[in-house]
Amino acid sequence: MTTLIPPPIRPLGYFRESLSIPAERPLSTSMTTISKPLGDDEERARRTAALWSLYGGLAVLTGKFAAYFVTESTAVFSDAMESTVNVVAAMFLVYSIRLAATPADRNHPYGHGKIEFFAAGVEGTLIVVAALSILYTAGKDFLFGSRIHTIGVGMGILAVFTLVNAALGRHLVRVGERVGSMALRADGMHIITDVWTTVGVIIGLLAVRLTGLTVLDPIAATIVALNILRIGYSLAREAVGGLMDEANDDLLQSIIDRLEERRADWCIDVHSLRVWRSGALHHVDFHLTVPRYFDADQLHDADDQYKADAFYQDRDDWDVIVHYDPCRPRHCSECKVEPCPIRAEAFKSREPLTLLAATREDESLDEGVPLRSSV
Repeated sequence: MTTLIPPPIRPLGYFRESLSIPAERPLSTSMTTISKPLGDDEERARRTAALWSLYGGLAVLTGKFAAYFVTESTAVFSDAMESTVNVVAAMFLVYSIRLAATPADRNHPYGHGKIEFFAAGVEGTLIVVAALSILYTAGKDFLFGSRIHTIGVGMGILAVFTLVNAALGRHLVRVGERVGSMALRADGMHIITDVWTTVGVIIGLLAVRLTGLTVLDPIAATIVALNILRIGYSLAREAVGGLMDEANDDLLQSIIDRLEERRADWCIDVHSLRVWRSGALHHVDFHLTVPRYFDADQLHDADDQYKADAFYQDRDDWDVIVHYDPCRPRHCSECKVEPCPIRAEAFKSREPLTLLAATREDESLDEGVPLRSSV
């Protein structure tokens, strides 16, 4: 790791006086590095997976409605309705994947990646609507009775397309995790849930065939609908969290671990850490306290060094902004920089970065008290 040598000693008020910054305002410098966009291979994988979702969904939908027309089973109808949602969601997925890949522009300076959260929210909403439709149909069958026949053929058709669905769902989840696409992962998870739904429907059909109790058909449909309702709510809830930039403690902790592992002696303190996601990019910003005698060249070198070590060495899905704050005498006891021309107190110890400390709000340099924005 590069060693940063301090420049000749300057008066303590040099920077503040030369830049004419009021004494009550903290001196802070921000630097940013925009990470690379997704490579051609990753982008091609996203688009191909989205098209597979659409074409596979159309094939499965055709098969399930064929099974419904053969059996006239309410449970099979419920399964087919969920596949209808899959197809509509896949159409929106294809659009959102293409839009998310569009580079940032003047109207969308952070890119178009948020559309993926919107796509997942739409899918969750459609799932809820489908579940309510299934519950309505099952309710009618409870009241007026269920007609069901040709069960063996229906189960055979469903079994074939269940295997197709399982392969498609696993593929979408794998690609979504590899390229960082919530929309692909959500679609894959929904399809895998659809697989278990179909397995439940097949078990229900088998029970009807073995017992002759047709009331088991709407019961199976109701169970399917309630499960679909749960999945739809979960997807919609996750999408709203993404659109509202809800804090993700696991992601924040992973960033803190990166910062701590690559922390140099001049990285005195980290606070005001925030992260939010747009498409495949993670936008990160935080305040970093450094020796106040660093000049612009040293800050630039420090910025390049720390972010390259902590973020860009192994991944390219980061967009990082660092606000550099100058140290004060109160920081000396936890500053490991030697030699230091302005040290007011000997180094004692430096605590490792923690979630609570790194996410605390911006604070006054001199007093260390939070700076609360007036409303």
